[in-house]
Amino acid sequence: MTALLYGRAAPSATAHYDPRALELDGAGGVLHAKAVVADDEAVFVTSANLTEATLDRNIEVGLLGAKVSGFAGERGKVRTRFTKGGPEREVRSEQSCLAIGRRWEPRTLGAETLGFETARLGLKVTPHLRTSLPHVYAAGDAAGNMQLTPVAAYEGRIAARNALEGDRLVADHSVVPQTIFTTPEVARVGLTHQEARARGVNCHVSTHDMRGASNGRATGEDDGYLKLVFEGGSERVLGVQMVSYAAAELIQLCALAIRSGATAATVAAQLSIHPSHSERLR
Repeated sequence: MTALLYGRAAPSATAHYDPRALELDGAGGVLHAKAVVADDEAVFVTSANLTEATLDRNIEVGLLGAKVSGFAGERGKVRTRFTKGGPEREVRSEQSCLAIGRRWEPRTLGAETLGFETARLGLKVTPHLRTSLPHVYAAGDAAGNMQLTPVAAYEGRIAARNALEGDRLVADHSVVPQTIFTTPEVARVGLTHQEARARGVNCHVSTHDMRGASNGRATGEDDGYLKLVFEGGSERVLGVQMVSYAAAELIQLCALAIRSGATAATVAAQLSIHPSHSERLR
């Protein structure tokens, strides 16, 4: 999926990036840019709130689901062609930036002749992180599971233990908090409503405007939106998505709630420090 970032008035700057590269919106604020982002429920379930929060910084988000089809032009006069459920369209700009992600390959370590089986993003590994070569284990980008720094560190410990002691530990990627460092931040952990329903899970959603928290009012960072997914019947927390200042910190509390099987009542009963960003969760 692709996102377009282009200026409101010509000449302007244009950037094209994967949704998880939205940290570039900081540059967008300087460029007086408009962002056109792909429709990814896992991240942009709260895109309307991110849009509202960024308008004051000259960033405008819209046209969800745009797909870049090509580039043309010359230095300083770039034409970007894209589609969105209809005929091909075009925007003009001074420059273009493209972030397409990465894929780990054995030749990175000079190991292309060893015969590793590869997967979409890295090596093919078992749940114990053993590669197709029985005596070789992989972690992080090489394992090709989730390209996140904490996941790489976690997998490194699992792979090392299994390499030394045999396949005793299984890598668990079921509860991995993720954050996009926009302003405010976008974060998620666990299942989205769409993902839960696709798995046949009986669930329901609760949404919450996070404005009005004492810390946010005091610091001027008074904005945010929260979406929680609960299992029907048990009311266990299954997933959380948010746009909020300090979301990188708050989402870790949500991850612990999911891993421990906390219910809606448990979360609601927890007292928060006053003033603090954690009051946003109540």
